[in-house]
Amino acid sequence: MRAERRLRSTLQAVALGALGCCPPAPVPASPPAPAQASASPEGWPRAVVRRENQRIEFGPYALEVDPTDGGRIIAFSLDGRSVVVPKEESPEAYGSSFWPSPQSDWRWPPPLAWDRRAWKVSVEDRSLVLESDQDPKLGLSARQRFTADLAHGAVAIEFTITNRGPAPRRVAPWQNTRVRPRGLTFYPSSAPTLPESSLKLEPARGIIWFSHDPAVFKQSKKSYSDAEEGWVAQVDGALLFVKVFSDVPHDQIAPNEGEVVLYVHEGGLFVEVEQQGPYVELAPGAASTWPLRWLVRKLPPGMAARPGNDQLVEFVRALVAGVR
Repeated sequence: MRAERRLRSTLQAVALGALGCCPPAPVPASPPAPAQASASPEGWPRAVVRRENQRIEFGPYALEVDPTDGGRIIAFSLDGRSVVVPKEESPEAYGSSFWPSPQSDWRWPPPLAWDRRAWKVSVEDRSLVLESDQDPKLGLSARQRFTADLAHGAVAIEFTITNRGPAPRRVAPWQNTRVRPRGLTFYPSSAPTLPESSLKLEPARGIIWFSHDPAVFKQSKKSYSDAEEGWVAQVDGALLFVKVFSDVPHDQIAPNEGEVVLYVHEGGLFVEVEQQGPYVELAPGAASTWPLRWLVRKLPPGMAARPGNDQLVEFVRALVAGVR
């Protein structure tokens, strides 16, 4: 009950000005009211803070979302340290975004209605809900629902894609999360990365490992995998970040994509740890929903974050089993 009371009191707006974060100005759906204005004589310029974040805190964990910047997750933390790379560390790409897949449907940049413009915000019971505008080209809109799973120390995330266009459209959900360099990423797969990968990775005893060293990876590279078991893990210093989702059969992966995708930035500022859901056809007015869980934990004392560590894999598997 104490944690729930704290959650209710902390699911609230946090002014970006107080955080020192200034993303590129998106086009908001509707201008929010000023949060605070400095006093000044009539006719003089004054500072107005208009942009707000939304934050969920429970126990030592916190999730923070910026609705005005493409509805992206900008922090997921344990005891104040986030495993999601912030803008101040990686101005080019930061936070965690939700996109439609395959990328071939929109090339680059990602749909602005999803990636840069403001998302509408509401609170339903203990859940934070964000809704995007419709992308004019694809005819798709998106919804994100975030709920603190107090019993398991996790965040439940539910993504929904709705086809608001006049014709059927095939689409898969895609979460792209930027993490810090020099980390260790691993996930279950019994096969090498797919042929279209420029980052070639081979499994070792059913696990693909990627240890990032910016001194080695001087060019942008990308890997695509048909993963297994429905999880991907990332070690950032003493913290372990795990994303849990449903395994996608190979024939349900979007064209020229992967169930788990890794992208290495040529400048060494970040690594993208991505996963995609099933590629389905949506009739006009139809929607598809994709649930997942996020967890962050401290590594147990003495547990080495190194490729091939079976103890580390089993630790993650036990965490995943606990939230399913």
